[in-house]
Amino acid sequence: MDLRALPKVELHRHLEGSIRFETFVELAKETGLDLPRAELRRRTSMKGEAPGFLRFLSKFELYRGLYPSREWIERVAFEAAEDAGRDGVLHLELRFSPTHFGRRLGAKGEDVADWVRRGARRAGIGLGFIATYGRDFGVKGNEPTTRALLGTDVFSGLDLAGNESVSARPFLPLFKRLKLPVTIHAGEGGGVENVREAMETFGARRIGHGVRAFRDRRVVDLAKRMQVHFELCPTSEIQTGVARDWKRHPAWRARELALSCSLNTDDPSISGIGLADEYRRARNAGWSDVYLEWCSLNAIGAAFLPSAADRERLRRKVSSAWRKARGIIVAPR
Repeated sequence: MDLRALPKVELHRHLEGSIRFETFVELAKETGLDLPRAELRRRTSMKGEAPGFLRFLSKFELYRGLYPSREWIERVAFEAAEDAGRDGVLHLELRFSPTHFGRRLGAKGEDVADWVRRGARRAGIGLGFIATYGRDFGVKGNEPTTRALLGTDVFSGLDLAGNESVSARPFLPLFKRLKLPVTIHAGEGGGVENVREAMETFGARRIGHGVRAFRDRRVVDLAKRMQVHFELCPTSEIQTGVARDWKRHPAWRARELALSCSLNTDDPSISGIGLADEYRRARNAGWSDVYLEWCSLNAIGAAFLPSAADRERLRRKVSSAWRKARGIIVAPR
C-alpha cells in the first residue's frame, strides 16, 4: 500500500511551520537576514535537537515577521498547499496568523488572509483556513487577526496556540463574539486542566495535541460526551517532549479509549516530515492500515467543512480509495 498516494485529510498544519527550507534561505537573503545556511537550518529545525516544548517554539522566531511582500506570502502559501497535495492530502485545513505574516509589511490582516487563500488555492487541493491566535501576544497583540476575521470570509475556524502557561481566559469573550468553530492547543505544553477548560469553557470541538488528557478518565469521558476530536501530531509531540517515542506515544491510549483522533504534521518544516511520513511511522509502530484509514475518516468527521454534502463527498473518496488499496493487499494469490 502506497501511503503517499492514498488520499488523506489533515486538520493541524501551521503555515508558519510549513515553509520549504530553500525558499526560506532565499527569503532570508532578500530580507537581509545575514546568517550562514547551517545556522538558518539549526534555528528553524528540530533535527538533532534534544526534545523540549520551549525549544520547539523557539524555531518559529526567524519565520515570524519576515515576509516583505504580497508575492512572498502568496508563494509560501502555495508551496505549503502544493507540498501537502504531493503527500496525498486531499483536503487540508491550514492555520496561520495574519498578525505574524503581515508584521514586516505593515499589511492589513484582511489583505494577508486573502493573499494566503489566493496563493494556497493555486495548488488545486481542498482547503479550509483556520485563524490562529497566539496566547503570548494577548488579545490586543492579535488585533490584525481579529480584523481579518471580521473583514473577510476566509476562515472556517479559530485556533488558540502558544505557551500554555499563558491563560486562555482573556480570549473567551472574543471567541464567543466571533462565533466560529474552535480548536485549541491544550495538553501539550500544559496539563490536563487546559484540555478540560478548552472543552468546557470554550466549547472547543477539537483539541490540538491534547495527549496529556488520555490518562484522566473524567476528561476522556467528557471528550466522548462532547464528541471532541484530538488532532495528534506524534513526531512533533516526541520533539516537544510530550511523548518518548512512537511505540510509547499516548496515541496508543487514544486507540484503546476509542477517542476520535487523526494524524497530522503540525509544522513539517521544523519537524522534517510530511503526512505520509507520519502514516508510515504509525504503521511501523504497529498501527494497522484499517486504523490508519479510520484516522483519516475521523478527520473528515471533525473537519470544519461548509456542509454535510461536502463531508459526505470527501468521505466517499477517501473510503473508496483505502478500501480498494486494502483489497489489493488481502487478495488471494
